Parts: sequence; structure tokens; C-alpha cells
Amino acid sequence: MTALPLAEAEIAGLEFLEGLATPLWLIRQDGGTVWLNASARAALDLPPEGPASLLHLVETAELRRAMDAVAAGHRASARIRFRCGGRWEDGIPAEVDVLLAPAPCRGGLVLVEAPADGGARREAMRLNEQLVALSYAYPDIRFELRRDGTILDFAAASPGDLNVPAERFLNQRVQEVLPEPAAGLMVAALDRLNGGDLVTALDFTLPALPNSRESGDKSFEAQLVALMDGDRILCSIRNVTERVRAEREARRAHDRLLDAIECITEGFVLYDPDDRLVLCNSRYRDLFSDNTDLMTPGTPFETVLRVGAARGVYRIAPEELEGWIARRINQHRTGGPPMEVQLVSGRWIRIEEWRTKEDGTVGIRADITDLKAREADLRAARDEAERANRRKSDYVHHLSHELRTPLNAVLGFSEIIRDEMMGPNNPRYRDYAGQITAAGVYMLDLINNLLDLAKIEAGRMDLHEEACNLALLVDLTFGMMHPRAAEAAVRLVMDIPDDLPGVHGDASLIRQMLTNLVGNAIKFARPPGKGPERTAPERCVTVRAARTGDGGILLSVADNGIGMRPEQIPAALDSFRQVHQRDIATERGSGLGLPLTRALIALHGGSFRIDSALGIGTTVFLEFPASRVCESDGFFQ
Repeated sequence: MTALPLAEAEIAGLEFLEGLATPLWLIRQDGGTVWLNASARAALDLPPEGPASLLHLVETAELRRAMDAVAAGHRASARIRFRCGGRWEDGIPAEVDVLLAPAPCRGGLVLVEAPADGGARREAMRLNEQLVALSYAYPDIRFELRRDGTILDFAAASPGDLNVPAERFLNQRVQEVLPEPAAGLMVAALDRLNGGDLVTALDFTLPALPNSRESGDKSFEAQLVALMDGDRILCSIRNVTERVRAEREARRAHDRLLDAIECITEGFVLYDPDDRLVLCNSRYRDLFSDNTDLMTPGTPFETVLRVGAARGVYRIAPEELEGWIARRINQHRTGGPPMEVQLVSGRWIRIEEWRTKEDGTVGIRADITDLKAREADLRAARDEAERANRRKSDYVHHLSHELRTPLNAVLGFSEIIRDEMMGPNNPRYRDYAGQITAAGVYMLDLINNLLDLAKIEAGRMDLHEEACNLALLVDLTFGMMHPRAAEAAVRLVMDIPDDLPGVHGDASLIRQMLTNLVGNAIKFARPPGKGPERTAPERCVTVRAARTGDGGILLSVADNGIGMRPEQIPAALDSFRQVHQRDIATERGSGLGLPLTRALIALHGGSFRIDSALGIGTTVFLEFPASRVCESDGFFQ
């Protein structure tokens, strides 16, 4: 270094610095001291007086770097050492941290500034030492960097967290050591600090190593702080994986809860302890669609209620509205019993509310419109059941008469025959035996029908299925019913195509259905003597069968008898009612034929229908589904 002369006048111009508390001194480019103020002498433990030229800086690489920066017009920090040629030597510290800057005078001098020693400085140093020690003990990763990212020092409880071996952090730049995306984010953070920011932060994630015991990405938070010397940066990186996972799980749990609330079929609403709306689900908004503008967090409950009432949301009589609002507010604040209210739309809403532990209110709004309708239906069904019970009682009375009458005949005629009341071997005993047989057959049919109905209603009627020829079954039925038809002057007609396929079903039950329907048709045929003989139509019962459009078979039994009015048809299908009075029909009956036939066709998966007109006749239709129609070989279609 080359020494440059210093004008006395220039030094005199620096006298204003003499009284400053900050230690200052001037040095030449060769390291020689030309001036010190009193604070510098005190900081270096030098006597108040003595030539400044005795002090010389020891030339080091760090000093040369700092001098070059000053020569370029910049400030620089450095740790410098002194040597002394005289009696000051024992009192000079070995090293001093200083700031170097161009001196405010000509001559190429350098102004050296050192922090003032004393109680405040010692306290600051002590706190700094504690901070450094704490940073090493803290479970973060700490880097001391230069502004270009060069790592001066680092401390880490778990350096492997960053997926980088610890030895790579030595004498490297942090942005070159960290993996992506951390490296790119670190470059941007350093640029912000070099651009004038004092503090900056960044977040990044790193994947777990393939052989690591951890699974999933690792999350980090980093904070970079520019230190006071202007040349160093403190970077702290914290592994926040557990916290991020906990926060993510908390958000997931919160979202699950909201989703669960949203999936509730009833309206859900929550009010805070101040009675202000916290949240509600979409079902709640749907139920009170006229008030959706009020369903924002923070709206008081009473505002929602009164505005809704003013808009006519609730179907409440005007004179009862204020009393209803008072009861509703009391229920809301005390969590009273459920309340039901009808909306102007006609829907019924059930309101239930409970108080929470923090004195809020949670409520459920259920649409019970269907329940109200079912209640009405149940009341109607109850009334109908009571009427049916009365009809059943009437029928039991009728049935007891139907059974008692032939039974009395059986007992009476059998006693006559047993006791030979009309003398031995009287020819009339044969007629009495015929009466006993007819009464027994009638009672047996009645009891069998009752038992069959009971079995069907209990689901215990079994089908013995086979391929059935309907024409043959009708012919057999006609053969059995011919005497009755002849006695009633009724002609039996069968209209069934020869190519009609068979039906897969229970032949005995199909024949029973035909017997019931043909017997009914004969019984309610037009009685003799009604109308002029020349104009009275021939009484006949016709059985027809044909294919339906969907592949099934429609079987019908039609008569041109007395018929029924349309409103009488439901009564004809009631097991406990009869449409016609006994004096109208040519034969007595129990009223079970049609109900039993309808039950039997239902067992075959078919349908039952009656068309009738009073004075014209009745047609009963039995439809077998396509699944029961057989091919020519007897198998299902």
C-alpha cells in the first residue's frame, strides 16, 4: 500500500467528530492511522493523548476486500487487527469489528467506525450470544448467509429433513444445495432482500425420500432476515409437516362436517350465543325460499322471523300472528317442545331446537307435509276399517243365517228319516235325503270358499302348476253347470279359438274361477216372467278367450242378466257384502264368489276387471300375463 500525505487543514475539518460517542478514526490506504477521536481511544483502551501514527492495521485478505470496496465508493464491514510500535501495545485488542467508508475529506482516507463499547453494547452482545445459542438449540434449520446465498454457517437438529446430506452445506450457496422447488423460491427471496426488503418468507414442499420411513410430502416454512451489518442474512427453515397435516386434517374434518350437514334431508340451522345466524344447509333455504336474502351469517333470528312473517311466509291468521311470534321466540331461546307451522305454500314444517353447550341454538326443520297427508289417510282408513268391521259383523250375522238354515234342514229331515215319523219305507224319505245332500253341499262350498280366502290372505295357498287347456276347462265347467243352467233356462256358449295356446297355472283353481263366474252369471240371469215373452232376450252366458296385445290371454265370462250399477261393483268385490237382495237372484249365495275369483287370478299374476250395466248384463275379465302363456309344446313363452 502507498501512503498519501494528509493536509493539516483537512484533519482540522474533522474536529466536529471528536465529541461523538461513536468510535471513529481515519486510516490511509496502507493501513496507517492518522487520527482517532476520544471514543475510539477509549474503545481501544488507549490513553487520551498520544500520536495516532503508532497504530497500523495488519494487512489481511478481508481488509484488502474492504479497502477495494471503499475505493469503489461503497461501505464495507470487516474484522481488522492492529499492531503498535510503542507503549500502547498492551492495551490494544487483537481484533475489532468495524465499518469502513470513504472519509468526508480529500486525500483518499478511509473513515473507520466501531460500535461504542459500554453497558448497552455488552448487553447487546449478551443477547446476541443467547440468540445464537437459542437458534442452535431450536428445532429449526438455521443458515447464516451472505447476500449472494453463500453459506457461512448452519445449524440443524435434523439436516436430513431437506433431503440433503449435511456436508453439502459447507462452503456452498444455499440455492445450489437445496432441491427444487425450494431452490428457485430461495433465489427469488434473496433477490427481494437484495432489492431492499428487510424480511421475506417462503413456503415449499419436498417429497419424502424413497427409502424413508415417512410417507407423503414434507412441508416447510422459511424466513430470511437481513442483518444489521448489511452483508449477512439469517435464514431459518422450519419443518411444519405435522402442523400442515393437522391443519389439512382439520380442514378435511370441517369440510366433512359441512358436507354431512348439507346431506341432511331436513333443514339445519345454527345460531351463535348472540342469536345470530352461523350457518344453514341448502334444504333449510329451500324450505324458506322467500327468505333466502336473510340467510347470511350474522343475521339475528328475530329479524329472520319477523321479516318472514311480514312477507307472509307463515299461514297464520293476522290476529294470532304476534302471539305466535312471541311463542316462537320463547321456544327458540329455551329449546322447548317441537312446534308445527304451515307455510303459505301449503307445506307443513316441524320445528325442533336445542341449546348448545356454548349457549347457541341448533335447529332442525322437517317437511311433514306427507306425514300430515298420511295422518289424514290413516284417519280415513280407520274410519273405513270401522265401517268394514261393521260390515263384517253384519256379514257374520248373515253367514250364521246362511249356515243355520241348511243345517236346520239337515237336522230336521234326518230326524224325520231316523224316527220314521211318516211311517216305515215312506217314498218321501228319498226326497228328504236329497234335501239333506243339497244343504250339505251348499255348506261345504261355503266353508271351502271361506277357507280358501283365509289361506290366500295368509299367503299359504300353493299353486300346483301345469299346462292348462282353457277350452277343455271351460267344457268341463259347462258340463258340471249344465243342470243349473237348464233349470234357469240359460244357454251356455263357449267362444275360444282352436289355436289358442295353453296357460301355465293350477288347473283346479282356474276351474274354480270359471265355476264361480259361470255360477254367478246363471244365478243373476234375467228371471222368468220379466217383460213380454216376445221381446225378452234369450238368456245366455258366454265364455270367450283371446290373445292380448302384449302376448297374454284374456278370458271373459259375460251374461245378459240383471247387471249392476257402476257404483255397486266395489260392493260386489267386498267379501262381506252382497249387491242384490235375495228376492232378486234366482239362487241364494254367500257373496264370496267374486272376491275369491279376484284373489285366485292375482295368485297367477293376472288381473281382474268387471264391466256391468243395470238391466243389460255383466262381463268379468280375467287376464293371464304373457309369462304364463305356453307355446304349443307346453312351455313358457
